[in-house]
Amino acid sequence: MWRKNQGLRMSKLSTLLVVLLLFLSTFTNVAEAAKPDKIAPTAPSNLRAADITDSIVSLAWNSSADNVGVTGYEVYQDNRLIGNVSSTTYSVKNLNFNTSYSFFVKARDAKGNISTSSNTIKVVTASKNVVDLPPQVSEIQLSPIAADGKTISGTVGLSVTASDDIGISKVEFYSSNGGYLIRTLTSAPYTVNWATDPWVPDGEQVLKVVVYDLANQKTEVTKTVIVKNTATPLPIDFKRVGYFTGWSTYLNFQVYNIDASKLTHLNYAFANISADGKITVGDSWADIEKPFPGDTAEQPYKGNFYQLTKLKQQYPHLKTLISVGGWTWSERFSDVALTEQSRTIFAESSLEFILKYGFDGIDLDWEYPVAGGEADNINRPEDKQNFTLLLKKMREVLDAQSAKDGKTYLLTIAAGASKGYAANTELNLLHQYVDYIQLMTYDIHGSWDTITGMNSPLYRDPESRFYGEWSVQDAVQTIISNGVPSNKLIMGIPFYGRVYNQVTNSNNGLYQPFSGGGSSISYASLEANYINRNGFIHFWEPDSKVPWLFNGSQFISYDDTESVGYKTSYIKLKGLGGAMMWELSQDPNKVLLTKVYNDLK
Repeated sequence: MWRKNQGLRMSKLSTLLVVLLLFLSTFTNVAEAAKPDKIAPTAPSNLRAADITDSIVSLAWNSSADNVGVTGYEVYQDNRLIGNVSSTTYSVKNLNFNTSYSFFVKARDAKGNISTSSNTIKVVTASKNVVDLPPQVSEIQLSPIAADGKTISGTVGLSVTASDDIGISKVEFYSSNGGYLIRTLTSAPYTVNWATDPWVPDGEQVLKVVVYDLANQKTEVTKTVIVKNTATPLPIDFKRVGYFTGWSTYLNFQVYNIDASKLTHLNYAFANISADGKITVGDSWADIEKPFPGDTAEQPYKGNFYQLTKLKQQYPHLKTLISVGGWTWSERFSDVALTEQSRTIFAESSLEFILKYGFDGIDLDWEYPVAGGEADNINRPEDKQNFTLLLKKMREVLDAQSAKDGKTYLLTIAAGASKGYAANTELNLLHQYVDYIQLMTYDIHGSWDTITGMNSPLYRDPESRFYGEWSVQDAVQTIISNGVPSNKLIMGIPFYGRVYNQVTNSNNGLYQPFSGGGSSISYASLEANYINRNGFIHFWEPDSKVPWLFNGSQFISYDDTESVGYKTSYIKLKGLGGAMMWELSQDPNKVLLTKVYNDLK
């Protein structure tokens, strides 16, 4: 019985022991399973470039090992992650040719553990096989051109766009199908002016542009146009308006030195505006006091004004006008234009002035409405509208006098040659009150600039180094586009040049910095002392149609008979009213005056 019970107890104990061992085994496995994986994979090895082109590098490497398992690889280029893959290869694309890059790879397991870096390799992409292509060029563009897309006249802008995979060396513009070289350009923009009148005969013309790259490969493009310049225009009685300044008398150029046979109108500059808003003589001695041979005690006045009376007796066709203001005496224009009362006072005083001193009209030279002019000028935003009202009032007063005595009294203005002037005046309204507008198409560049430039360029030079280049043509088109009839527009021609001192000796002085200031210079002085004299060499700007002089340090922009010829041709081509000349004393030998007369008579 005891043994039987002892055996039973031993059997139960064995069973209990087995159960205990099973429990401990299960607990250990669960504990092991709950333990986190913190072991990173081994680093990938033997990273290598399997293939290299000019834009692709194919990478390969030996796989990594991990206690759980590798799930992917991170690829780095120049220490920057660029991709993730599960395989042991990767292609890096869109690389630059002949360029060095570095690469390494890291492994990643399921728990996100990252291995250390593989070996780093440096790879240089292959050189690209470059084929030097010939240059590309657009169609030839012309402006202006008729609606038919073929007919042109006058001066026309020619332009193309050109490109090359290496670079453009030059672009040549030809007329006559390559028979006549218009101009060669070495930098963009590729734009030139082609003057057809009067040098190109009417009829069909083949224009050609040849573009060369740096390897001297060339591409040509042509365009056929019809030149038509001989359409018979309506006859125009061109005005030839000359300014004579009061101070010319101190420079020994007198009224009797004027060849009035070559003028239709003479403006005397300048009268002033008094503090009470009336017109007054500008220089009493020069204007009405200075005695001249032949003067008598019975004369109501002497000076230049009476000399003008005698000049008109000699040349009865001549009309004289008193010009008011100018650069120096424009400070009170804003005040006289301000109210109906002030406008009436000024207009009535102007009528009294021209009746007293024998003038045929009045020329207002307000420099400038709204903004600009000398520092002491009074400017107001409402000058824009008030200028129109002032001219309207003056027209009314002059016309009322005409109704009394049957004479015609002229009213004109001198206008600035800029977009700013057009914006600050009502040209579309005021032109109805004036007989004509004289456009001051000079002083476009001068010593106030930072580089040398042309005083009165007829057209823009595509190679100009001025950011906002301007020209006589730009000024004319601006005024006309603002509503002024072309036959009411008188284009200014300067009888003087602009001097720049201590100029950088490059590009024959054109568009170069200077440090010695500058000044104006008369054509007479240029003719006597500078043109092809004293080391000065004459140059010609083919696009702007004006000359210049340079002696290595002094640059002079001016007009001569050739450039004046281009300008008178432009006046006729555009149907303008004539030419205004500033000013007569600067051409005492009448060289430029005679050219204007012969071209516009």
